[in-house]
Amino acid sequence: MDKRIIAIGLVLCLLIGGCATKPQDPDELKIYEQNNDPLEPMNRAIFGFNRGAYKYALNPAVKGYRAAVPDLLKTGIENFLNNLKQPIYFINATLQGDFKASGSIASRFALNSVFGVAGIFDLASREEIPVVKRDFGQTLAVWGIKNSGPYIMLPLIGPSTVRDGIGLAVDSFADPVDWILYNQGRWWAYGRTAANGFMTYENKHDLLEDMEKNSTDYYATMRSMYQQNRQKDVGELRGETVEVQAAYDFDFPDDDEEE
Repeated sequence: MDKRIIAIGLVLCLLIGGCATKPQDPDELKIYEQNNDPLEPMNRAIFGFNRGAYKYALNPAVKGYRAAVPDLLKTGIENFLNNLKQPIYFINATLQGDFKASGSIASRFALNSVFGVAGIFDLASREEIPVVKRDFGQTLAVWGIKNSGPYIMLPLIGPSTVRDGIGLAVDSFADPVDWILYNQGRWWAYGRTAANGFMTYENKHDLLEDMEKNSTDYYATMRSMYQQNRQKDVGELRGETVEVQAAYDFDFPDDDEEE
């Protein structure tokens, strides 16, 4: 996604659309506060738009991709795209003061870039170098911004919060790979963003379809899943223990896992 579109989308999510009416009943108010979703009417509308886009655009593309691309080539593409994420992970790990993590990220990037043919082959995993991912939303939490702000559903991007949405925008602006690609022509950067989004959705496609079929309220299930996993990710960086329901215990944003 273009940096300006991400920033504009975040601002629009904060400034347009009606808020859910705050309930007066104590029990309903407790649920309302737990959901942390004062923009629910607008979020549900965006969620519906996203589902339509996925259904009519991404789902056929996923089926075609799976039918046409061999698994070995698919793995190489994923490895290549994941390798390009390492510089922004490294920057955030360093800003968080976690030099062990930044060392692992640097080692993975160097080994895979040089000997793994620009990351197509994940030699670092064979050498048991941990996979670590860090983003600026986590960095803000480590810096002391404990409150994530309201839950928001971003157009095409998906679930987030105010803090994580700001982090997403900052990561997009600060990503050195994007700056290099922009210097080669902005469509290279757009292509990389589109490819990352598609691969993330393709990896989660089956799981999300099952969740949709088995959820009485798909939107609420998605919200709980995102919030719990995000609280776990951020809490671990702050030295806190956060329990996640087993049904929600998977990494939503992308396919990397921290070891």
